[in-house]
Amino acid sequence: MRNTYEHTRTSIGSDEGDGILIVAPSDALTAPENDDLIGAALSFWPQGAAWGTPDGQAMSLASVLARFTRVLIDPFIWLYARAWRLARESTVAGVDELLTDWETDYGLPDNCVTGETSRAERLRALEAKVRALAVATPGEFIALAAGYGFSITITEPVIFECGFSECGGEHETGAPGEETYWLVHVADLAVDYFECGFSECGHDPLFDLGDAERLMCILRRLAPAWTLPILAND
Repeated sequence: MRNTYEHTRTSIGSDEGDGILIVAPSDALTAPENDDLIGAALSFWPQGAAWGTPDGQAMSLASVLARFTRVLIDPFIWLYARAWRLARESTVAGVDELLTDWETDYGLPDNCVTGETSRAERLRALEAKVRALAVATPGEFIALAAGYGFSITITEPVIFECGFSECGGEHETGAPGEETYWLVHVADLAVDYFECGFSECGHDPLFDLGDAERLMCILRRLAPAWTLPILAND
């Protein structure tokens, strides 16, 4: 008899089952324009007729002082947007410019990587490493593979035992050592597509298929010491 395990990928904030989706909070100062800041900036000036605000009136945006103030706050438009991007870099969901530093902190790329990888693959590997939990059960290994973009099932063969198994039954004949194997059936390879505004021209391909051997390397590294994951030839 074979024990076969399957797992359905789930997601947060999505019904599609395509992974973990995180909604990034934002406000008007995430990427402000001059008009978003001029009102607050004008309030810093002294009040009064000499400053263009007699009797508590608001300063005219057409005044010389208002136009001068617009010039002064222009650098803050860049500063607010830059500060927001830096804050986003503090979480794995917002990693962009600091990807190399994150990889250094988490020991990536690991020894299972051979050759160049696309930016999307690197981000996916980083997310999997950051969210990594202890894995021991077949379901946990299947969920781990899903984090790298692979859909797999796992089969554990049960070897024929005299006095227990039935001739013509589902138990297989073979060496007792084969019970330490678990077979990995890859249903869908991970696919990363080129994304405008995110991928790099001349570096990232239009689409890239994930390397099943790299996945097996990761599974073998994390598998319990008495077991051996084997890639099934389906």
